[in-house]
Amino acid sequence: MSRWVMEGVETDLDAFHLGPVSMEIAPGSAVAVLGPSGAGKTTLLRTIAGFLPVRRGQIRRDGTEISDWLPEERDLGYVPQGLGLFPHRTVERNIGYPLELRDRPDAAARTRALLERFHLTPLARRYPSRLSGGEQQRVAIARALAAEPELIVWDEPWQALDVQARYELGLVFHELRETERVPVIVVTHDPGLAFSVADSFLILGRGQVRGQYDAATLLRAPPDPFVARFVGFENVYDRATLEASPPSPLRSWLRERAGRDGVALTCPTLPAALADAPLWEGTVRSARPGPHGLTVEVRADELLVTLRVPPPWAPPFPSLGERVRFGIAADSVHPLGPRTEGAP
Repeated sequence: MSRWVMEGVETDLDAFHLGPVSMEIAPGSAVAVLGPSGAGKTTLLRTIAGFLPVRRGQIRRDGTEISDWLPEERDLGYVPQGLGLFPHRTVERNIGYPLELRDRPDAAARTRALLERFHLTPLARRYPSRLSGGEQQRVAIARALAAEPELIVWDEPWQALDVQARYELGLVFHELRETERVPVIVVTHDPGLAFSVADSFLILGRGQVRGQYDAATLLRAPPDPFVARFVGFENVYDRATLEASPPSPLRSWLRERAGRDGVALTCPTLPAALADAPLWEGTVRSARPGPHGLTVEVRADELLVTLRVPPPWAPPFPSLGERVRFGIAADSVHPLGPRTEGAP
């Protein structure tokens, strides 16, 4: 399998500028590209795939610069948002399309093998409009694999799928990595997918690279509010919220521990049982059960704070309007962004 390197890559799409972006995709690895809407994630994928020109920098595959190569010359499989299936072609002919372009003598056999592998043989004569979302995704990834690509670029694979389809596609994704060893770049807003398949995470914001992290670093020290929410922090407060008037004791305590972009707070637990932690009071807004315990949302000093009652727990739930106390351990507070001067 190939090693792909991007070095100082920049491009423009209308008034939007992406870059410089530098990263390396090792053989068999998977990189998840994260960032809020408008960060440039799809623009990055389209640039790698050759649908947008590289204005500056280089894209190299196994040491060979391919920045100016046409998309069909790059030996990659591109799965766009919306999948890009041909509505006038059957499942079988969609999958076989890349093989037709290359005039492969084994096109029919290769297509049949992919139909079988992705459990699509009974659907071979159907058109995309008669497929479920999960079935369409399987067709799209089978088509991407048809020409035995050196890289797969996948934009929002889980978009608009139900729970069962997401689970089934997850199995396909894991099989893809285990059997094909094809490197993958995937854009996703699904934390479960990202952490289950990615080796590293490239964070984009407004066309700029905010950093590249492994999973442990991302969970331990998220760089900004978007990433903090993505990795599962439920209490995330930006700097403006912490500095809002009138000041309050809890906001002031968090602000002292915040970074330039704010703070992420691990869910405090109920009942308050931390010997050395400061205690705070809040009014219950809601309580809902879940697999990780009872989640309780309270309003404390003008902030909405999510608390957790770990299992095992039993009714009654904290009632609406009830006053509860909770503690916050100092080491559960994570500053976001570059530290402000004097911050701990």
